[in-house]
Amino acid sequence: MNKIKEEIRDLSEKLLYHQSLYYIKSAPIISDIEYDALFDRLLYLEKEYPQYAKEDSPTKRIGVDLDNQFAEKEHKIPVLSLDKEYTIEGINKWVQKNIDFAERQIGFVLEEKLDGASIVLYYERGILKEALTRGDGKKGNLVTANVKTIKNVPLKLTEPVTLSVRGEIFIKKDDFTKYNKKFENKYSNPRNLASGSLRQLKSSLVAEVPLKMVAYEGYFEAETIEKNTELTEHIYNLIKLDKLGFEVSNKPVYISDNKETVKVLKSASNLIEVGRIEDIKTFIEKRVNSRDKLQYDIDGLVIKINDLDIRESLGYTSHHPRWAIAYKFESPMAETILLNIVIQIGRNGRVTPVAELEPVHIAGSIVSRATLHNLEYIELLELGIGDIIAISKRGEIIPAVEEVIEQNPKGFIKFNFPELCPFCSSIFIKEGAHHFCKNKNCPERIKRSIIYFASKDQMDIDSLGEKTINFLYENNYINNIADLYSIDYENLLNEEGFKEKKIQNIKSSIEKSKDKPFSIVLSALGFDGIGKNRASDLIKEGLNSIDKIIEIAEKGETELLINIGGVGDILADSIISQFTDKDILNQIEKLKAIGLNFEDLSKPMSKSSVFEGQIWVITGTFENFKPRSVAADEIKNRSGKVTTSVNSKTTHLLKGESAGSKLKKAEELNKIIIDEDEFMEMIKNDKEN
Repeated sequence: MNKIKEEIRDLSEKLLYHQSLYYIKSAPIISDIEYDALFDRLLYLEKEYPQYAKEDSPTKRIGVDLDNQFAEKEHKIPVLSLDKEYTIEGINKWVQKNIDFAERQIGFVLEEKLDGASIVLYYERGILKEALTRGDGKKGNLVTANVKTIKNVPLKLTEPVTLSVRGEIFIKKDDFTKYNKKFENKYSNPRNLASGSLRQLKSSLVAEVPLKMVAYEGYFEAETIEKNTELTEHIYNLIKLDKLGFEVSNKPVYISDNKETVKVLKSASNLIEVGRIEDIKTFIEKRVNSRDKLQYDIDGLVIKINDLDIRESLGYTSHHPRWAIAYKFESPMAETILLNIVIQIGRNGRVTPVAELEPVHIAGSIVSRATLHNLEYIELLELGIGDIIAISKRGEIIPAVEEVIEQNPKGFIKFNFPELCPFCSSIFIKEGAHHFCKNKNCPERIKRSIIYFASKDQMDIDSLGEKTINFLYENNYINNIADLYSIDYENLLNEEGFKEKKIQNIKSSIEKSKDKPFSIVLSALGFDGIGKNRASDLIKEGLNSIDKIIEIAEKGETELLINIGGVGDILADSIISQFTDKDILNQIEKLKAIGLNFEDLSKPMSKSSVFEGQIWVITGTFENFKPRSVAADEIKNRSGKVTTSVNSKTTHLLKGESAGSKLKKAEELNKIIIDEDEFMEMIKNDKEN
């Protein structure tokens, strides 16, 4: 019987090797007949002896007829969208801003942005364990069985490493045309087919779709990085992913003014191109001009900071990483007529002019409204009612007015921006480029806050969409967020569109929302500057209940807030202002009484307090802390704070090799400066005690 087990193992190894040569390297060394004979033999043996079938067996490629469930699961890494820019000038400004932040020469990597379906793969000791869709960035759907059918996705890596991989699943143009013909051109484009295939209930059907995957980010565990110090740079991560068996971005471009690094990389791999910062425009234009010759769709380019320690310092917003940006190609455009301009008020009072349009078809949908951003934008366009205008779907999502094609033939009809809020008659206040309604009791602001609270990305209250909340609010069924939990929904049975099933869905979802964790509740209440990521950061830093946040607000402890990563002076003042507002405190008390979670009861990790009260800045490179976040974690786990810039509040600076201006500033301010050996000794002593 052991001979059977060994034969199954040997066949699996051979087939995985030949699959990699055929689907990834495009360099097969055996015929299709020889390959099929090996595959059929393995299928037979696994059927006869299923107890010996390997988890990474090549036969997983053909899928099964069992229905998938697509359970949700939390991601282990941040899976966010990208910030966008539509001009090369904007990209150059972004690059320079980050060079200024780093205060040293850093590298950037330019890659193609494939137009497909985002996927995250999780490997344990070289074996593919799970595949998750992007989902909402926090959780995704488990589509492992479907992804295993994709021929160029490695089921087993060339090394037994544990890592997470972000990638894009797509279909080549020729493959799409050929496949679509079988279904009488049922599918509108490759992207929709790729995305839909991932959610096929039966993986055997997915196996028939000519899907491919390109990997563009690898997140290695600390142990692997310690053994491979070059993995602190993204470009070497891509080279490593290629060696592990992944298909990676087509000729990514490494861009830097560091001549030595450029020289090394030129000879290191034929996988990449290299260039100087001044060449960014040339590289972008080259990729834009050649995009139509590609055998796959790309909707832009992505430029990323190469140095992972700089990425860590920059961090993330609730929407996107600060260390990467997408250069989007010219948006899909259409011409239409501007019928009117109306004013929209957001939950925090921001005023957005919205264009009402003669309906027009663009990028697969009918558009009748588009954003105009602010008054300055309207004046810049010299826009008048009745003008023939060009609109685009920026990022292929948000319609925007781009330019005036032809002025109204009957004459210019100026839009008069109102001085007063049309919903509450408060005077608009201008701050920067935008106007605001500062009346917190503005009915439109209240309604928008309720819509935001119940939305899918927040409390996710099913059947309480914008249209339903509009009806409930305008007919005085609800006047604030708390009313969502107190009204008798049975009274709606007499209203049009409210059937028994919908009412039961609302009631059930309302009850379910009471189980949402404190981090979601805090974010859903829509406080300025407190999105999901910020809410989680506050909780991690010990502010794990609403009462603790209110307490520091009442005490005016601005400095405590500023020491939380990403919270600056302005946001700290805003948090204190909001959490001392009587109306806000009254709303919180009502929602407490209803039973919403206003405390995170998860048990925090036990911490040493050896660095309590200390504020550290980390600069330079280290032998034992790669990336630098490892050192930051050591400080935080001992109750210390870590910030990115040296100022009067800084107590310690941890310096490594090539420490720059931060070291100089710390010396000028007479801060305590600790080198790596001293820091290692401090950690060692703390562990021993």
